[in-house]
Order: sequence, then structure tokens, then C-alpha cells
Amino acid sequence: MKGIDSPSALAEQLVRLFPPFARELEGEELESFHQVVILLAPVLAGYLNGTSERTLKSFCELVNAMADAGGVTENAISTCLLEHASQVKVRKIIGPHLGATAKRELR
Repeated sequence: MKGIDSPSALAEQLVRLFPPFARELEGEELESFHQVVILLAPVLAGYLNGTSERTLKSFCELVNAMADAGGVTENAISTCLLEHASQVKVRKIIGPHLGATAKRELR
């Protein structure tokens, strides 16, 4: 996965997409991909509802890359976001932009 080789790299990528996410990360010791996605999930719908199509597609490309990477990154995006997409109200927003691997985990 290009450029996403650590939890802090994932956090940086997400802050580039959604600058307000930096507030959620304040004071956090980022030790796992799961932790970053857990911090993102509750606020993601608000970010996506007010974003451009370009940012939405970029976010979904990131989700797809994590899902396709397998291992711990796939597990983090699947268990902490995709399996709860309906609950956090992002399923309908991201669903059309996800690849096959990510869609298999979408709930």
C-alpha cells in the first residue's frame, strides 16, 4: 500500500483529506491502524456529507487500498469501519465507490 506503512502515515493521509480530523488525533499515541480507524468512524459521516466528489473518491481509494492490502490494514478497515458502515451512516455514501474486496465487508 503506497505511503500507508504505519498508523501515523494513515493518520496523515486522513488529515490531508479531512483537516478537522487532526482534532480527533490530538494527544493520541497512534499504535495501530485499528486505533486510527476507530477515531475516524464516529466523525466520518460529517466529513463525507460536506466534501467534494474528488475527496470522496480519494477516501474510497484509500479504503480500497487498505482492504486489498490484506493483513492488519485490511482487518482494521473491515472491522472498524466497513462492518459498521450502516451504523456510522456512511454505507450509502461510500458503497458505490468501493472495490470488490471492500464491498464484501460492507454492512
